[in-house]
Amino acid sequence: MNEEHGDTRSEESVSQTVYRELFNRILTGELPPGSTVSEKQLAELLGVSRTPVHNAVLQLVKDGLVTQEANHRPVIGRVSESDVDEIFDMRRLLEGEAARRAASRMDRATLSRLRAAADLLARQGQRQGALARWADFDDLFHEAIAAACGSQRLAADIRRYRMVHHALNRLRMTEDLIPQALQEHVAILSALEARDADKAAAAMDDHLSEWKTFYLQQFAQRQASATRARVHSARRAVARR
Repeated sequence: MNEEHGDTRSEESVSQTVYRELFNRILTGELPPGSTVSEKQLAELLGVSRTPVHNAVLQLVKDGLVTQEANHRPVIGRVSESDVDEIFDMRRLLEGEAARRAASRMDRATLSRLRAAADLLARQGQRQGALARWADFDDLFHEAIAAACGSQRLAADIRRYRMVHHALNRLRMTEDLIPQALQEHVAILSALEARDADKAAAAMDDHLSEWKTFYLQQFAQRQASATRARVHSARRAVARR
């Protein structure tokens, strides 16, 4: 039974990793809109079995990033500015409520662990490996709040939207942004330590609102850059005729 449970968790972890990788390739245009998805080819490309690829594609279909009609291969959709907007709005709703609930539920041992992790990250600064350390802390922090919210369904939805966030982070998170992000996390943590539910929810909402604005700006710039590149390429093609 333990082995089966371990295999299930491992399979879920691989599916999540594949999801983030595919989402990242959709964002970068490596998997362009309108292209068909071959689960076999993707499995070979990523070096995994077809099962986690199949599960990841199903989740992408649910999230509206891939479309699939009966008896047809899945087709890559287009990630729009409204998609990014909705992703962060959902995170604000879900994680704001989770922070509110966690304020009265999170145990002192977890609070102490989060405080120690935040203090260590602040001391380490932007030395080599800062982004990897930040990613680990960010996962620890948000997972701890999700786990302490007292609702398995709420926690599951939070984890789902954080998978998308991981892909966005890979594209745009830079070391110079860590101090601001850490400060926002510490504000949430302080409210949790004070058992102030309203303040914890507000601090989480402020945090996610800030990053929503940031990623929307980054997305718009990326789209404008891609448009300029397509126009430049078309002009060069015409000039060669």
